[in-house]
Amino acid sequence: MINYNKNKLINKALDEYYITFSHTLDTADFVPEKYNDKINKYIFKNMKKTFKKLDKEDRKFQRNFRRKQRLKGGKRFGIFQRKTKKNG
Repeated sequence: MINYNKNKLINKALDEYYITFSHTLDTADFVPEKYNDKINKYIFKNMKKTFKKLDKEDRKFQRNFRRKQRLKGGKRFGIFQRKTKKNG
């Protein structure tokens, strides 16, 4: 199953970071390389933090989605699916 919610969140976060990178590339010619390296490390550190937040939000979304599905039909799915014995 493709997780569309997480993909949308990741695309939105990456768009923001690409914009940030484009600003740093504009200044790469006249800013010292040492300073640009610090900026890139800072950007990547924040990007990792953002992806951790995205994972946390996605876990909440998936948990609520599964809960709603269980309440709707009482059916389990995914890796937690129960196998039922047929009486006969």
